[in-house]
Amino acid sequence: MTLDFINILIGGGLLAFIQWAVDKYSLWRNKKDKTAEAIEGLTDKVSELKDTMDERDAVLARTHILRFNDEIYNGVKHSKEYFDQTLEDIDNYNRFCESHPEFRNSRTVMAAENIKDTYNRLLDSHSFL
Repeated sequence: MTLDFINILIGGGLLAFIQWAVDKYSLWRNKKDKTAEAIEGLTDKVSELKDTMDERDAVLARTHILRFNDEIYNGVKHSKEYFDQTLEDIDNYNRFCESHPEFRNSRTVMAAENIKDTYNRLLDSHSFL
């Protein structure tokens, strides 16, 4: 073989290798971009799910607060531990409402005040169940 022919083979092989490498890089980059898009989509869905769960927890806390206040009005006696748990529900509910001003909050304001007043009165008189 002549030197020119060998140079052509080497040059062609090198060109083919470069083309192969570029194609592989393009495929890898495309897969990487699709993976990043999928992760971003999952991140958005997880964030939406967290928001839904936080709101559900707030609604549940509101239900506990209102039910507990109804029980107080109906003369049901409670333990200090039950009051403490309800006070924690009030704190969690208020934190959620502060960070979500669009969430309707007016339903528990008076109930929470009554629960706290009753708690303080029972604490002073040592009259918990």
